[in-house]
Amino acid sequence: MKVFLDANVLIDVVQNRIDFVDASSKVLQLGLDNDCELCASDITFTTVSYYARKNRSTEQLYEVLQSLREFIDIAPSGKNAIDWALQHKSKDFEDAVQYYTALRSGAEFIVSRNVRDYPYNDIPVVTPLEFLKEMGVE
Repeated sequence: MKVFLDANVLIDVVQNRIDFVDASSKVLQLGLDNDCELCASDITFTTVSYYARKNRSTEQLYEVLQSLREFIDIAPSGKNAIDWALQHKSKDFEDAVQYYTALRSGAEFIVSRNVRDYPYNDIPVVTPLEFLKEMGVE
């Protein structure tokens, strides 16, 4: 099963966000355990780097990004994702780009804490907790 991760899931773990890190870490652990295939967009990695550099040295930043990259595949966004998002005029442009990228990557789920920002219905968009329940992890 291919699972597309929204930036907020990775940021929860990288920034150790108290209210969210547990569930988001468990989602990442499913990927590490090969229970699902995790992917994220190329722009997610740049977004994560922005947050991760706030409290890390450059060397630590690259260590974090490299460790994520070892088990998270990259789904390129590209011009088609931008054009799709422009055409759909979504409330949240970045999430529209993410959604199209997930769709083109063949993802079966999008895991995000901002479910309401994805008003599309070709791929189920679930919170980390909902995904863990789907996978039988509590």
